Parts: sequence; structure tokens; C-alpha cells
Amino acid sequence: MSIQSFVNSAKILYDNGKYEEALCLACIAMDACSSNKYPDKRNAERYKLFLKEHFSTICQYGFPGIEASSIRIKVNIPNVTLKPDNNGYVDMEQIIYHVIRCGLVHECNIERTIQFTETSIIGDWNDKFYIPKDIIWGFIEAIKEA
Repeated sequence: MSIQSFVNSAKILYDNGKYEEALCLACIAMDACSSNKYPDKRNAERYKLFLKEHFSTICQYGFPGIEASSIRIKVNIPNVTLKPDNNGYVDMEQIIYHVIRCGLVHECNIERTIQFTETSIIGDWNDKFYIPKDIIWGFIEAIKEA
């Protein structure tokens, strides 16, 4: 197995409408890339650093119609792993790592309030958090970039 085999499998799953499974494999492949790039850092730190460094690429391919180097979301649901600022905002690196990646990798489950969409919807996280299914392509492009 290799990072490329996980990426190839993620593409196949994506093409078959298995978005959570494809995203899980992309998250694991990104884990391996961040581990290779930052071997002396702890897992969460290196993963979020990798996301931050490649967020423009992730955004370009994974959030159709949006170009940004960072996105902050107001979180209105309780989640002990997220650390909002004084105004209740968290960056996407925290959401991707703590909620999406950890949920998929450790529990084979994505947070129930997350919903995949065909298009980019950016807004506060109230009852639902919408994430474009193309974020998988953003992750794949970031992995290729690394």
C-alpha cells in the first residue's frame, strides 16, 4: 500500500457516491503526507499545519467558487474538541481535523450535523454544517502538491 493507492481508492469511492469513505481515505493519505513532512511534530499539530499550508489548493478544488487562504466558521453546536475564539469562531483546520478526520478515522462515522452538498455553502454552523463533496478533490490536490 501507498499514499497513491489510498488516493486512487478515494477517487473510485467518490465516483461511486461513497463520499464519507472517499473522504476517510483522503484524510488518511493526508495524515501520511503530514507525517512525512513534519516527523517531529505531534499528529494534530502537523495535520493542521499541512491543512493551513495547502488550504488555498484545498479551497480552489474543494470549495467551488470560493478562493481563500483561510475560512473561519461560527460554531453553534457543542463540541469539546473545537476551541473557538472569544467570538465563537473556529478555523476550518480545526473542523477538518477534529470533527471530520477524527470522526471518520476513529469512529467510522462523520458528525451527524455535517451534510455533503453539490455546491459550496459557507455560513455559521447552526443545526447543519454543509461541506461540498468536492472537498475530497481539494484534499487529493493538496496531497499531490505535497
